[in-house]
Amino acid sequence: MTDKALGSNYFKEPSFPLSVKKVDRKFNISHSADLTEIEHFHDFTEIVFIIKGKGIQMIEEQEYPVSAGDVFVLQGNQKHYFKEAGAVEIVNVMYDAKKNKNLISEPIRKLEGYKALFILESQFRARHYFKNKLHLVRSDMAKLEIILNSMILELDHQFEGYQLILKNRLEELIILLSRYYSRLDATEAQSLVRIGKVIDYLEENFAEKIYLDDLSEMAFMSARNFQRIFKKAVGSTPSNYLMQIRLQRARKLLRETGLPVSEIADETGFGDGNYFIKCFKTANELTPNKFRLRYGGLKK
Repeated sequence: MTDKALGSNYFKEPSFPLSVKKVDRKFNISHSADLTEIEHFHDFTEIVFIIKGKGIQMIEEQEYPVSAGDVFVLQGNQKHYFKEAGAVEIVNVMYDAKKNKNLISEPIRKLEGYKALFILESQFRARHYFKNKLHLVRSDMAKLEIILNSMILELDHQFEGYQLILKNRLEELIILLSRYYSRLDATEAQSLVRIGKVIDYLEENFAEKIYLDDLSEMAFMSARNFQRIFKKAVGSTPSNYLMQIRLQRARKLLRETGLPVSEIADETGFGDGNYFIKCFKTANELTPNKFRLRYGGLKK
């Protein structure tokens, strides 16, 4: 049976869901909610740093041999545990950016390596046996160890202003990891970085006319290869992903504004009002006007 790791067991303050825990079986270092060798999942983000030694980590029933310098990001209810942890020192950074959106600033989410490492790689690993992993050289890991140790100290003592320092340290960690990931030579990692760039483009330019050839050129791939890798990484075709962005934006405008349906069609990239109504009804089982009536859009 797989255990669910509850955020309440790790985050002392619900409004500030951030925790850093060290585990080292060799020196009997543990904590009260230690599930290292027990299969578990959770709905918050966990960054796993292998500080010393070697072991075997299981993620979604796949074995991943790990050693000092390896870093994993676990997201979205992925089942995981350490099959062999007796000879490794591990530091886990756990946080929930859904419950506190201020933990990670918006500019950080736009970094090249961020979307690849913190979103796409975990999704990719959940669907496929993804052999790639972020492995840091000793000098880079040493920089991160200093940050990790300072975070543990702040959490232990909770001096005045400790939450602000912890937020800054977390963002520094994420920025450095995003940089390191974007520099990887591995083909799979570079593919995810490029797909991440395309996703950023789609999310910012969904109202424009967007063509598959332009997206594949942006990713430095053939159209066929781009569609294949995009679907493997995201779980959707580029056109379906774009459709979901446009529909999400349309629902927001219907709920929060009194704009006519024809204007919403233009602002969300559908252009033709009839085409918009057809797509919206297929996805939501309601016409835009009925959706607005049901979910409280502003009346003109």
